[in-house]
Amino acid sequence: MAAHRTFDYSQQLDLFGGLGVDSWTEATQEAANVREKPARTDDPRTLAEAPAANGRGVANSEPVGPDDLRSARDDRGPAVRAGVGPENGLSGSLGDRDAQVGTTAEPGPPAVILGGDADEPLAKPSRDFRITAAHRIGEGSLREKALANLAAIRTLKQIEADDREATGEEKAILARYSGWGAMANVFEAHPPREWEKTADELRQLLTADEYASARASTPNAHFTSPLVISAVWEALERLGVEAGTQVLEPSMGVGHFFGLMPEALAPGARKTGVELDSLTARIAQRLYPDATIFAKGFEETPLPDNFFDAVVGNIPFGNYPVFDPTYRSSPAVTRAIHDYFFAKSLDKARAGGVVALITSRYTMDKQDATIRQYLGERANLIGAIRLPNTAFKSNAGTEVTTDILFLQKHGPSVPASGEAWRELVPIDSPDGPIHVNEYFSRHPEMMLGQMRLEHGMYRGGEPSLVGELSQANLGKAIGALPAAVYVARDAGARPRADIAPAEATELGAIKEGAFYDRDGVIVVRNGNRLDPANLTSSVAARVRGMLAVRDAVRLVFETQLEDAPEERITEARKT
Repeated sequence: MAAHRTFDYSQQLDLFGGLGVDSWTEATQEAANVREKPARTDDPRTLAEAPAANGRGVANSEPVGPDDLRSARDDRGPAVRAGVGPENGLSGSLGDRDAQVGTTAEPGPPAVILGGDADEPLAKPSRDFRITAAHRIGEGSLREKALANLAAIRTLKQIEADDREATGEEKAILARYSGWGAMANVFEAHPPREWEKTADELRQLLTADEYASARASTPNAHFTSPLVISAVWEALERLGVEAGTQVLEPSMGVGHFFGLMPEALAPGARKTGVELDSLTARIAQRLYPDATIFAKGFEETPLPDNFFDAVVGNIPFGNYPVFDPTYRSSPAVTRAIHDYFFAKSLDKARAGGVVALITSRYTMDKQDATIRQYLGERANLIGAIRLPNTAFKSNAGTEVTTDILFLQKHGPSVPASGEAWRELVPIDSPDGPIHVNEYFSRHPEMMLGQMRLEHGMYRGGEPSLVGELSQANLGKAIGALPAAVYVARDAGARPRADIAPAEATELGAIKEGAFYDRDGVIVVRNGNRLDPANLTSSVAARVRGMLAVRDAVRLVFETQLEDAPEERITEARKT
């Protein structure tokens, strides 16, 4: 009758001991090398092992179908994915790739991110690629880029067939992969004659699923120049971001932001990337084997909230929605993919951390201010830099006006303040009044050019920034950003004044890093302190619900371990 009570529930009890951020930090720093060292599954802090796309550390997702092509509209502007940089010495295009949404792939189990504490020394030298000018990232004609793409695919296939790490020479080839956004005609049923050979070879190199995924990625597969990527990192250094940070790139392409990370920031950095296209994600994993990379859509990737010190990258632009039930109560956030990426990226950043993302000008300039109000309630606008409409022309083959936005998440050390950026105001231009974000009206020096009404084949009077992108004018704008506003992880963990010191008896019931509901305030145990978790009201409500589930499961275990009367066990199960 009592045979069911003979199981050892100690592991299960341990699993439910903590729900805090620290539960995520023991994990897959070795994810890229599962063949040599499989991820631990016996550690109670490891919630689940990230599934691998190819058995070597890339979280898997089901490729999209060949008919899953999307509109490339971007709030009246072209859908473009700007932002990616050179790696291990390459100089040219960076990969913030398409983030397709609504795929039929079932979400995998919750995945554990990153290794131990960020300030721990690395056990061995980094294997991640470093981009230099010698790699010529993003340089060359469309024909040269197509040939570089094919060479990268052939190299990847050979490495995978050999089941080994990439050599330095092979990484230099892989890093020149720039996607097919500017060469979408290779996927046409009857491509132009000059592209027929490339189209045929591409079909032969890719599996049906890989081909469909690459084809579906073209609306957003536009990579950013290393000049812009380096500027983003320079700005983050000015803001005070330090070495040893937890960095997330939510739409990484082949990872040029990782490859261009400054030497001063690289020591101890923990890098996590997300990339929907499986082929691109696999190339990124070979380039950055010490990073944790998920081959999934951002909406399907299980990442912890309030965790990352910095979120960087170039997000997909487009006036099409994303399905993510997490934001069911805020439907306006998911109506446009660039709005969604900002909202979710901010949720993943910790209090005092920074978000630096490249987006189309419509995040700042569209008439509907809903997303700006949503973000402004959760973060301060540190500053923004508007790039000329030719910033991505040489690398991505497209003209689009883009902004780099720098946000800092609210918290005890970062009260709501910062720049006002909700409203639009008119400014004078040679073509008449043009409405821009109030921030740029106050700070015209942050626009690297002059706003004009550009006339094209399919539209007239499209507001665009006309100017020159150079290291000098980028550096001048970066110098105008506030300095040293970043709040280090330890500094941001100070207990709130209205939280009384924890007593030893109280701490004894709470695991390190676990959440705890203390007099209606969700706190986290950090050593001998109980610090506020700084959660939004909706997230705090979810945490309270999970705490109740945890306590109910513990009660079931305890009644069985204590050999309690059957009625108590039954009642505990009902609870």
